[in-house]
Amino acid sequence: MEMTLFSYRRGNSIMHRINAGVKVLFLVAFSIVVFWGNSSGEWVSKTELIVLGACFCISWICFFLAGSNWKGLLCLRFVFVIGILVTVLKMTDSPKQGLVYGLVYTARFFTTAFLAQTVFETTSMIQIQDSLHLPRIIALSINFIPQIFYEWNKIRLASRARRTKTKNPIKKAAAFLYELESLFFVMLNKAENVRRAVENRINK
Repeated sequence: MEMTLFSYRRGNSIMHRINAGVKVLFLVAFSIVVFWGNSSGEWVSKTELIVLGACFCISWICFFLAGSNWKGLLCLRFVFVIGILVTVLKMTDSPKQGLVYGLVYTARFFTTAFLAQTVFETTSMIQIQDSLHLPRIIALSINFIPQIFYEWNKIRLASRARRTKTKNPIKKAAAFLYELESLFFVMLNKAENVRRAVENRINK
């Protein structure tokens, strides 16, 4: 079965036992540190590279402490797709500067997404809400993040199983738009169901 991005996995690893609030706050601070510095120039300072390398090692350590399956890394392949697009766009203005920016951006994006995958894989939304004492609306909003990726994964697999393979870019684009439309209506339906459930609890 294909793993889903940011989906919670039950377990008793070291990462599972760490307080949910601590993990979320650490992820926020970690993201700020990873994207620290200026990567828009034609060069990257040694300090920035050292910081990025250290953060990348931390992501790997957390990955192993969580007892994660290496197949979970396949969920992060979208990072490289976005990285390539950003690099190409930046290179239209300045090839050398754009290439440096794109490579550094991709490395930072992957490092952050890598840790986020581990954090959300070992932390449920209920744990986050209880630990940070979040208002219900914020907790529900955060809960929809992994739900979007979970539903998108199901829709994409179902669409792939039904349609025949084609190299026609127009047909591929049409299929992609159909998948996005399906995702929109599925999430809209889920949001409406959650709204009704919350209203019923409040009125009781």
